[in-house]
Amino acid sequence: MSEDVGSVQVDAGSSGGDWRASLSDDIRNDPSLASIQDVNGLAKSFIHGQRMVGADKVVIPKDDASPDEMNDFYNRLGRPEKYEISRPDLPEGLEYNQEMETEMLKLMHESGLSQKQAQNLFTGYMNYIGKGHNDMTVGRESQIAEWDREIKQEFGAAYDERVDAAQRAAAEFGGDEFLGWLDETGLGDHPMFIKMFSKIGMGIMEDSADTSGRGNSFTLTPDAARQEIARLQRDPNFMKQYNDSETDGHQAAIEKMQSLFGFAYPET
Repeated sequence: MSEDVGSVQVDAGSSGGDWRASLSDDIRNDPSLASIQDVNGLAKSFIHGQRMVGADKVVIPKDDASPDEMNDFYNRLGRPEKYEISRPDLPEGLEYNQEMETEMLKLMHESGLSQKQAQNLFTGYMNYIGKGHNDMTVGRESQIAEWDREIKQEFGAAYDERVDAAQRAAAEFGGDEFLGWLDETGLGDHPMFIKMFSKIGMGIMEDSADTSGRGNSFTLTPDAARQEIARLQRDPNFMKQYNDSETDGHQAAIEKMQSLFGFAYPET
């Protein structure tokens, strides 16, 4: 007796003959047939295989799929119940945002990501944030250095005194909270802030000096020194003392003008 399985005719082998004898060589020796004893077993294997086709198939939901259908789809694709996320190292000065992590994990779970996909996305995002922080830090440091050069050029020898006056004024009127905000934002290094608050601070120091009767000996900025030179050069009495070596006060006028020129043109 013989039966057709597909397009291949095989002997039922009820008497114990090898049912594979009628198969072509390339099929007869296939390892997957080793455990099949007869045509009946072959048929059972074929039927079982047909039943399994599509059993594990994941059907892509339609656009109008329900939330339950979408959850079932994501779960069958390998979405875990809970992600186990490894946090990458953050650059110095960047605090970890736990609230951001919680919201991000929630969104990734709702989007059906697998454990590996979630970790890759999380790591990539945190690395991007870290790079942005580093770039911003480098940019800020460069900007502060440029501002500092500008202030030093304007204040000249009076730089330390004027910056100290600005810091004192900020502490006097703003307190610790204001100083903290200036440091956090970097605005405490801005030339406009230092110029404005140095004037306030110098005014406080001048008032204090007048009240104590000690007078003041503030260092002049280059611009202030040049203005004073121009004023003295328009003063005929001073210029007489400066130009006439026989006049009382000549040496004092020379020393004063030399001092002013030292403040006005510190680079020379």
